[in-house]
Amino acid sequence: MAELSQILLAARGVGREHEPLWLATVMRVKGSAYRHAGARMLFSSGQVLAGSVSGGCLEAGIVRKGPWLSRERPACISFDGSHEAGDDEEAPRGTGCDGIVDILIERVQFGTPCSPLSVIEDCLHSERRTVLATVFQSNDPLAPVGARLTLDEHGEFSTHGLSGPAWATLARASSEAMAAPGSGARVIASDGIEALLEVIEPPPHLFVIGAGPDARPMVEFATALGFGVTVCETNARVAVRERFAQRASLHIGSIDSIASQIAARRTPVAVVMSHHYPTDLQALGMLLGSRAAYIGMLGPARRTRRMLQEMFGEGASLSHRDRARLRAPIGLDLGAETPAQIALSVIAEVQAVLAHASALPLSEKRRPIHGLVPTLDVPAEAELGKTGTA
Repeated sequence: MAELSQILLAARGVGREHEPLWLATVMRVKGSAYRHAGARMLFSSGQVLAGSVSGGCLEAGIVRKGPWLSRERPACISFDGSHEAGDDEEAPRGTGCDGIVDILIERVQFGTPCSPLSVIEDCLHSERRTVLATVFQSNDPLAPVGARLTLDEHGEFSTHGLSGPAWATLARASSEAMAAPGSGARVIASDGIEALLEVIEPPPHLFVIGAGPDARPMVEFATALGFGVTVCETNARVAVRERFAQRASLHIGSIDSIASQIAARRTPVAVVMSHHYPTDLQALGMLLGSRAAYIGMLGPARRTRRMLQEMFGEGASLSHRDRARLRAPIGLDLGAETPAQIALSVIAEVQAVLAHASALPLSEKRRPIHGLVPTLDVPAEAELGKTGTA
């Protein structure tokens, strides 16, 4: 999410100067590549503004030739491990890996129908899940390359340049993706078109309960990952306001007053680190009654066990859900000592919990780092009555 936020900030900044903008988006990867489907790069005529689509192998060539390649309409270009398919000696020299990457290049601006910039901005700011389907290969004149369909949480469809059977196929696939848990990308192949279908999730929001100096690196790491961040403090000290100015939202008030803010967020997570036992005790009770997907308690495990005993009595046990989201002591075992190291271990654990990842070394994985983006062969709507597919 940090990359999408950076792209939006860069686009808004340049847009004020009325400078033309282009967006390059990874549509499909076959084999190994540094970035995977959905990775984006915003560029102007001459420079990368935000994001990336490779490890540095393709960006310069796309910036140089992208405006020309997409001068009339969006263009999908394939890059392989040795050279750009079908181009000349000045083309980028491959992906840096041994895979084949399809990248859509298009002129973009805010306010146009189904503009990816507007769709992403609305998703992030409103915290509403969105499905975005983009055609990148086509021999159907009713669904050209660059045609789009979006679906919001209210069931509202929007389209640009898309009609006919492809519209019905992508609408059905988008509805199924919206109804399914989790996010991710998949390629939809149907009757002459291929489209990337993405489920864009709003970013998590971290509530840091405690505003000491050690909370600052926690805020900085979370912000770097694109999380929203609110620092919660019961005492409106000037030092607190100065410490977190320009870094996070600041909530000054009682612990109970935080509950409504947590309830308003789609994916709230929380870290309790006030270093004040009564405050932390009250915060733990409030968070266990909240929707927080992760509750991290700074300090030794025995301190949190004591709190739980005070709240629920000797021998009481937490529900399976609460045991899964309560982490005490907080963080992964990284040998952390300094505030920055502790913050790194905590934010890494939050990321692993939200991604349902193991947090094991990648060198120990026996499967690809990134899950393969599936290609779903979907019968055209006109064929559904013949095949009986629902």
